[in-house]
Amino acid sequence: MLPLILWASLVGCQVTAKADSCFAQNYNPYVLFSTYTPYEFVHENTDDPVHIPQCRPVQFWILSRHGTRYTDAAGINNMWSLISLRDHIITNSKNGRGTLCAQDVDNLKKWTPQAVLTLSMNLAPQGYKDSYNVARRFKSRFPALLNQSYSPEKFEIRYTNSQRTTLTALAFVDGIFGSTVDVVLPKPIPGDPLLRPSHYCDAWKSEVDNNPATLQEYIAFKKGPEVAAIIQSVSNRLGFTRSISYDNLSKMYAICRFEKAWHVDSVSPWCAAFSEDEMKVLEYKEDLSAYYRHSYGSALNQDVGCPPVKDFLDRFSKLENGEDQPAGVFYFSHDTDMQLFFTSLGVGKDLEALTHSNYASMGNRKWRTSLLTPFAANFAAIFFKCDDGHFGIQFYLQERLLLLDGCESSPWGLCDWSVIKQKYESISQNCDLSFC
Repeated sequence: MLPLILWASLVGCQVTAKADSCFAQNYNPYVLFSTYTPYEFVHENTDDPVHIPQCRPVQFWILSRHGTRYTDAAGINNMWSLISLRDHIITNSKNGRGTLCAQDVDNLKKWTPQAVLTLSMNLAPQGYKDSYNVARRFKSRFPALLNQSYSPEKFEIRYTNSQRTTLTALAFVDGIFGSTVDVVLPKPIPGDPLLRPSHYCDAWKSEVDNNPATLQEYIAFKKGPEVAAIIQSVSNRLGFTRSISYDNLSKMYAICRFEKAWHVDSVSPWCAAFSEDEMKVLEYKEDLSAYYRHSYGSALNQDVGCPPVKDFLDRFSKLENGEDQPAGVFYFSHDTDMQLFFTSLGVGKDLEALTHSNYASMGNRKWRTSLLTPFAANFAAIFFKCDDGHFGIQFYLQERLLLLDGCESSPWGLCDWSVIKQKYESISQNCDLSFC
């Protein structure tokens, strides 16, 4: 298995197609779309059982983002508004302007919006598949824990108060147990402090999330030369004699990303508007926003993201002390809250802060939301008890073995529980959202 840093660098080093080539014939397109990245392209695809000599798994803990969803109401309206822009692009091509190939233009001619307002923010069919398949693969990898009949004592399930997380939880349960008929799902907690601290914590909302100062670096990049160059290049590619607006650029990029996530085996004709290098710039723009709103760019984020970290640490401590715990703990949340969680845990932390001026040097950055929080993102922690009396943990990100600091030399990626417990002791002891 590839370490996370190497995996990120390999995924980022794809071959760039020529600007005037047919996007429709690009069989290896760039698909790292920040938080709209299709899970199908970034996860480990194996269901081989995990076997560690003289050690057995005693608890499976997972925090997962909901699967692929539809865009919000504004995004759906934007999609329909692109029909007029699409017609202008086709006219430009007829008049010999622009560099889109005939097949890309023909795909635009055939394009129609694929969502209506009643689907706003709901789980898409691909989203159900995402979660169901994650569950099936983990069940095959940890059959001793997950290949059991359901009972509320053996399995704890919790999800936020939204349709997309509810159905994602049902899909995961379906993948584990083969049915949802006999499974008792608890009622979600509005503003759940464990799974949705971003909605629970008013102090964080005012100080970070809704504070205009938080987005200074993002806005500077958005107004900077890299994005300005994309607006000019895309305008030329689509045959416009004047530069398109940033608003139209954003609409095209959004529908390119969503359509690819909804239909992973299809081509969104709107993606033909962008080169691979341009998509990387737009991906960085999204990472900048998340970095300051939900991660290391604002100090308070580390405090707000601690509840899920404390949850698995406390559960594993109880197992160490011989207390009963469920075999499986399944949590379903959102990208914002997973980013806060990763910040508390120290995942995806770079030595250098992301800024509006250092895009060129951050190509191999660790804080890459495409790899950390795509659709159906998941972080799993599995607690092991060994015959010699020691305890260990394996961590998985997108089903790939994740080696946290202090675990790099551990056989089979099994981190020593005493090392992890000491490293995160302050979170277990001091995590407290009373300031919210």
